[in-house]
Amino acid sequence: MTAWRTWSRSQVVCRVLVALLPVLALFTADVRPNAVVLLVTVVLSVLWACFPELAAGQIALLVVMAWWALSVPDPLQPGVLASALALVSAHVSAVLAAYGPARLQLDPRLVTMWVRRTLLSFVAAPVAYAAVVVLDDPDRVMWPLAVGVLAVLVVVVGMRFRDPSGTSSV
Repeated sequence: MTAWRTWSRSQVVCRVLVALLPVLALFTADVRPNAVVLLVTVVLSVLWACFPELAAGQIALLVVMAWWALSVPDPLQPGVLASALALVSAHVSAVLAAYGPARLQLDPRLVTMWVRRTLLSFVAAPVAYAAVVVLDDPDRVMWPLAVGVLAVLVVVVGMRFRDPSGTSSV
């Protein structure tokens, strides 16, 4: 393992975000996580920050999402949007951290491209949230409808902002 002192500043920033954001996502709810969930999330997040290519990150994200689904009495509270943004940002930070060795400085254009993609993809979350909250239906039809709306928005945004030349743009 590479000593953290040899990591570039951009890698340190990405990896700190990877380690902190899943834990932050737990604290956006009005219920505090129990010690086991918190400990598992912290350990997995730190492991993910050190080795962003490992599956520990996906497990950490799943632990947070499962905790939200099973332990938060009202999972439709507005904090779920902050939690979603934290989890998406942690994932993107890990993607950036995995682009090369830890001592490699990240290209600012690459970071800008991924931040733009993150913000554009997150635009759909408040729309889906509003659809579920405003049109709340006890027969659970709204969740599939919200996912459908989200999928359509992702496709529309993807088509709108794709690069016609086939190369990545900033």
